[in-house]
Amino acid sequence: MYIYLAKKNCLSCDQQERYLWAMGLPYERWDIEDHPEMGGFELPAVIKNGVALVQGSFSEEDLARALGRG
Repeated sequence: MYIYLAKKNCLSCDQQERYLWAMGLPYERWDIEDHPEMGGFELPAVIKNGVALVQGSFSEEDLARALGRG
């Protein structure tokens, strides 16, 4: 399971979340306000086992490469 770390009312977070849907990635969306311990990541971020695979402004291609799919 992946974590999609984002924040409320963040248009780019919502737009980039679509990449996860399109790839069929199993994930939970976490809001940074509910998980302040995750504050070391640039938002949004896709995290697996505490490591950011992509963070900040990323494309669908960036995510695919990080997952070994591209």
